[in-house]
Amino acid sequence: MNKHLYCCQNAIQNLQNHIIPVPDDFNVNPVCLPGINAQDFINGLKELTEIIKSVYADMIVNPAEYGLPLVEDIEYIPFNPKAAESKNSSYRLVSLLYAIAQSGELSDTVLFVNEKLFSELCKKLKITNSKMILKKLRDFGFIYDNNVLSYIDNNNVVLALYGYMKNTQLKYQAVYSLNYFLAAANLPSHQNVFAEYLYGDEREFFKKFSRFMEDEQFAIGSAPDYHIFSFSIEYLIDLKNEKRIARCYSDFGKLLIRLKLHSSDCYGYYIENLPDRIKQMFRKDSSCRFCREPCSVRLIRTFEGKQYTDCGYWNGFDISNYDPDDIEYYKQIITLEVKAEKTNARKKGVKFNF
Repeated sequence: MNKHLYCCQNAIQNLQNHIIPVPDDFNVNPVCLPGINAQDFINGLKELTEIIKSVYADMIVNPAEYGLPLVEDIEYIPFNPKAAESKNSSYRLVSLLYAIAQSGELSDTVLFVNEKLFSELCKKLKITNSKMILKKLRDFGFIYDNNVLSYIDNNNVVLALYGYMKNTQLKYQAVYSLNYFLAAANLPSHQNVFAEYLYGDEREFFKKFSRFMEDEQFAIGSAPDYHIFSFSIEYLIDLKNEKRIARCYSDFGKLLIRLKLHSSDCYGYYIENLPDRIKQMFRKDSSCRFCREPCSVRLIRTFEGKQYTDCGYWNGFDISNYDPDDIEYYKQIITLEVKAEKTNARKKGVKFNF
């Protein structure tokens, strides 16, 4: 993520980065289709998504023109109210569109807005400088006159906006990136949504990785809220005891897969013969900070003749290279780790032969 000067700019950049393309066809939830068919809704949502992307780009360059508080990013900490206000102001654009939809009624291809209800919602949602935002939206094709919202270039835009915003909730952060799956009849799996936020080799690697984990029937623990654009999926060897083998993170369009390996000493010979780009993740201590003595979960392992100290509770080995062709190596590492854990090989001091 590119760093900008102000808190609001970085927060908006985050929302813009998480806008994903609307597919040409998906199963639209019927409640999102008042006065519009599914294909026109998809057409309208596609253009609306591109509009929001363009508005976000302008907000990043000209935050003051939207009335956003300009607090430098270096001042942001959760307990700095001014910095928090600047960060949270990134939500005003979509919150405003949400308030318009919630307080409006469709008539053909325009939206008649109840001014009193709209004002109350703006106050409730802490939307300040709404007039400045509405004025700026004219630059992107929206017309808001006498409490009537229209978009002349594509009538489907207002209909899609109404159907989408009327049937979602702002507690789902994905709504601020107008992500289409919130309007789907059947929400996609966690893995499919996760992959939507990745690109190139990272997406292909994750798809292969998740397919393997699914085939091996690893349980998904602490089920993520896939409405949140920054989330994790964790895979468990044992659902009952919540023994984790891997956790995948997707944030700012980047992938991080952290393998939880307690028993690498049992299959050290296999690891030492891997390509160097994979071996590097084993060449560092894994999270042990010697935070207490004595420690019952500290792990000592040996790799390439050197001893490493790991934390048996937090330890994780981060994959740093997501070449889809390397997936077979990681499959084997996971297979060996699971075998070692299920047979108590580590505690017995067993070394696997190849």
